[in-house]
Amino acid sequence: MNALTEYGKILRHYRIDNQILLAKMAEDLSLSPAYLSSIETGARSIPVDLTEKICQKYGFDEVMKTALMKAEAEKNKALTVNLEGASSEAIDATVMFARSLKNFSVKELREICEKMNEHN
Repeated sequence: MNALTEYGKILRHYRIDNQILLAKMAEDLSLSPAYLSSIETGARSIPVDLTEKICQKYGFDEVMKTALMKAEAEKNKALTVNLEGASSEAIDATVMFARSLKNFSVKELREICEKMNEHN
């Protein structure tokens, strides 16, 4: 049996804490229980819209949403950003940041995160 991914751990904790069975969550998300289970264990990659669907369906706050998005990015080694309604400047900044992300030092990234947390 595969070990749970961080993404799977977050979902399982949420389900247990809220007494939601895997089958019910799968139904809520229009997935089969087997498919949702395979996402949790890392046997399948996380579909592009699943994290957003989970966050909307269950009303995740920003902390939970961020944790789930981070776990998705770590698993898939990619992150989808919804830029719907964003200004062209915001889109430009997002693309430029994503392209240069690997060039920042850990210190610079921590400073950027601190600055961004001030705006949330």
